[in-house]
Amino acid sequence: MARTLWLVEVLGAALALGTVGCSGEGAPAGASDACFESTFAAIQETVFEAKGCTQSVCHGAAAEGGLDLRADVSHRQLVYARSTIDEGLHRVNPGEPETSVLYRKLQAKVDGTDLGPLGQAMPLNADPLTDDQLEAIRLWIRNGATSDQVMAKAMGLLGCEGSFEAAPNKIEPLPPPEPGTGVQFYSGGWNLPAESEDEVCFVTYYDFTELVPAEAITGCPQFGPQDCFAFEDVELAQDGQSHHSIVDAYTVPSDPKSPEWGSWTCLGGEQNGTPCDPTERDACGSRSHCATEVVTGFTCNRYPHAPALFRGTPGGITSARTQFSGAQESRFVNDLVTGVYQVLPVKGFIAWNSHAFNLTKQDTTIEQWVNLSLAFASDRRWPAQGIFDASNIFAMSPVAPFTKKEICMTFTVPQYTRLMYLSSHMHQRGKLFRIWNPPHQACVGVEGCGVPESEPEYESRIYDDPIYKYYPAGDLPAFDSENEAERTFKACAVFDNGADDASEVKRHSVRPDAFTCDLPQAHCGCEASDRACLGGDDQGIPCGGDDSVCGGGMCDACPLLGGATTDDEMFIPIGGYYVEPPG
Repeated sequence: MARTLWLVEVLGAALALGTVGCSGEGAPAGASDACFESTFAAIQETVFEAKGCTQSVCHGAAAEGGLDLRADVSHRQLVYARSTIDEGLHRVNPGEPETSVLYRKLQAKVDGTDLGPLGQAMPLNADPLTDDQLEAIRLWIRNGATSDQVMAKAMGLLGCEGSFEAAPNKIEPLPPPEPGTGVQFYSGGWNLPAESEDEVCFVTYYDFTELVPAEAITGCPQFGPQDCFAFEDVELAQDGQSHHSIVDAYTVPSDPKSPEWGSWTCLGGEQNGTPCDPTERDACGSRSHCATEVVTGFTCNRYPHAPALFRGTPGGITSARTQFSGAQESRFVNDLVTGVYQVLPVKGFIAWNSHAFNLTKQDTTIEQWVNLSLAFASDRRWPAQGIFDASNIFAMSPVAPFTKKEICMTFTVPQYTRLMYLSSHMHQRGKLFRIWNPPHQACVGVEGCGVPESEPEYESRIYDDPIYKYYPAGDLPAFDSENEAERTFKACAVFDNGADDASEVKRHSVRPDAFTCDLPQAHCGCEASDRACLGGDDQGIPCGGDDSVCGGGMCDACPLLGGATTDDEMFIPIGGYYVEPPG
């Protein structure tokens, strides 16, 4: 059966390609009878132009604040452009409306709130946007802020009429850092067919010898006798179809032309699939990258086209790879505390582990960009450390149909830890993830590892956009005790297999094809002997695969198990810290 996708929230914000009319009853003031070729074109005419924002006294020829909103330049003046009010913010930050100055200024006028140092709410000399117009701009930003795509829901909010075919979300490419200040990794675009889900691994090669200045070069004894470069802030952008990205560097020197890596071909773009030389920069042209074979698999632990050290042991993370980036959302910026840094070899290999879904009837590709800001010698004090505790990743198995279960675990940080942030990872039936500060005794599971009665330090209820809780640089939680219990956190997660809403129970008839059934501890499929009735008079009773015993229902409900698809579950606490010993 075709892989069936589960992230139904995306349908409400799916993009649709084509043209639509914006005339007729309910059309917004300023709309024309012409068709709009994109959502941004509709915003341009029905908001920027209709509200007078393009007049010369505003953001027209005079370009108030350096921002020109006239049609031929407005998109590039907004998207990824730094604000002149606060250079730490973008005018439009694709994927992140809340950190986009445009959205915040428009929202402030609607809500009547004070922007403080961000200045005046907009539009300055016109009525506020309607709630629908503001929501259309939020959706446009959230779903990639592209110039050429049409998003059905946003167009409807702008008063446009038309029929739409949902199409995949894409994001504007992330501009590279200025020369001498940083470097960029690009994945190329791997293919994700219509109505499918996949998790893949592939490798790209890089050589930054000519791009990294000497003051950013440093030793890295943990990676052996080779030069490394130091970096601090990490910025990632990826297409919105992605469920997660894990970006690792292979830290053992290797020859990219060694037969161990297999064949190299262009991934994405006009030269997709053609052979390429990984040592030639830009060998594949624009929107493409020279890469090894894209292979379906859970993480990159057993990727077949690589040296043995790269693959590591089944189910384990090899010490020959180090994770330096990743995200569970389309945009993620990890601004490290001043003085905290990471290192990577000046040349080497990037392992891209990407899990994505495509609910639409159109094929798409998944692309990623990662920018690293260089850390010079005077800025380097403490190496960054990460929390990614997958030791109990499938500990919820099983959760019987129409029941829910909360499981807990503990994790311990080193002495003298300074905690920078906390986050979490679950799949679609993970309804609540909480983390409590120390002290705790080490434990795992359900029995003997109970849920604390106190208020948690961290709480997240949205599995596909989990909370990242950052701490102020001047007020980082410190864990200095020699006693491990004083440095031990407890994490708990609730997994609901149709207890609160029977329609959300895991079902055999619409489950995705399992693409990682050989994982240690993972469980795939739903055997007839495990199924229960869904609907009818006997919902929840075992049925052995026989609909006739279900009193008018179906023998279709499955236990919830740990696994790699979004129809299965995971349980992983995430965080970032550094260690600052006394003196």
